[in-house]
Amino acid sequence: MKVMSNPVRVKILASLEREPKHIYALAKELKLSYPLVHLYLESLERAGLVTGKISAGIFDERERKTYHVMPFELRVTPALIRKLEENEDE
Repeated sequence: MKVMSNPVRVKILASLEREPKHIYALAKELKLSYPLVHLYLESLERAGLVTGKISAGIFDERERKTYHVMPFELRVTPALIRKLEENEDE
């Protein structure tokens, strides 16, 4: 839930759900810096919401990491909300 509370992360997930992309394409699409998008992708990857696959480019030999959305389901329960609230107070 905490990862999903950031609107930029939600935009990244929506973009990747439409089509897997590499970080440069996401940064350009969202009009954000590469380092910032990289940080957002790291947090989404740690949460298990996206995964990256390294592959060679079509027009050149450089390897690029393309990100994909992982299948997930988000369930919000009263117990989860309570737990999030308790952690926020700390």
